[in-house]
Parts: sequence; C-alpha cells; structure tokens
Amino acid sequence: MTLALLILVCVLAALVFIAFSALVEMFHQLKQIREYLEIEDSPVLIDLGDAAGTVPSAAGLPAELDTAGRATVLFLSNKCRTCFTLAAALQGRVRPPGLWIVVVPVLGDAAEFIDLFDLRGERVVLDEDEHVVNRLGIDATPAAVLVEDGRMVKAHSVPSSRQMFAALPPLEGDGKKVRQAAHG
Repeated sequence: MTLALLILVCVLAALVFIAFSALVEMFHQLKQIREYLEIEDSPVLIDLGDAAGTVPSAAGLPAELDTAGRATVLFLSNKCRTCFTLAAALQGRVRPPGLWIVVVPVLGDAAEFIDLFDLRGERVVLDEDEHVVNRLGIDATPAAVLVEDGRMVKAHSVPSSRQMFAALPPLEGDGKKVRQAAHG
C-alpha cells in the first residue's frame, strides 16, 4: 500500500512538473510573439523640440501649469481605440490633481467623446484647432507631456492604462497610495 502511494505521489509530482514547464514555455513564446509584433507595453519618447524646457502656456496649455510642481498632461483623441480605453479607465474622474487632459477632436466634434467618458472640469482642455499638439509636435495620441517646476520636460506615448497610471503625478504620500487614489 505504501509503495503504491509513493508511486502515485511521484507520478503526480512528474505531472505537476510537466504542467509548470509547459506554462513557462507558453509565457516565453508569448513574450517572443509580443516582441515580434512590437506590441510591448512600453512608452516611446516623443521629441518636444524647441518646446522642451518652456512653460506650458507658451504652447497654448493653461497658465496654471506654469506654476505646477509636477503635472501630467494627457492627450487623447476621439479617433484612436487606445484613447477610448484610457478615457474609460479614468471613470469620469480627472485625478490626481496634477492630471490634465487635452482632448484633440481628430474626427469631427469632440463633444460626443467628452460626454461618453464624462470628461468634465477645469483640467479638461479642448484643442479644437490642434494648436497645442502642433506647437508641441505631437502627431500621435495617446501621449503624455510631463511638467516639472512649471516647465515641460519630456513627452512619451501612452500605450496602455497601466502606463497611464504609472505616469500620473504623485499625490502627497507614497506611490502605492497614489495608484490606489487614481484607480478610484
């Protein structure tokens, strides 16, 4: 009886080992596929050109950003699916306080996009004639411009909601509390 039980345990251990090995191989292949298709979830830097180091109001952004210690300006358009995903992830709340949203109406009127995701408030800006994105040289959305000490320091793409929440400026306290507050 003990020998049969020992054999059964060994067979089960071998099956568990095979299952874990298959799972590891599957994740390895998935990583290779993502790399091949270039769908990694990592932001790509965007060159701000002459706008780098200048005050945000020089590019047409609100003057309140000129005195911001740290802020993130998120550019969303009513054209891209990722923008729809990011807007939905915000759940109608534009927070933390250092988050600003610029809606770029690429396809017609932006009112439907703003209404759909309830993007309202003084930190939501409409770039109707695309003056801001043209001054900054941003030709793809979603994108984020980081403002530190009242100056635009860098910009990058925002490929996912995970990267959007990672780019948000911190609230007072540690980063973990910030992420929880941003998620609702």
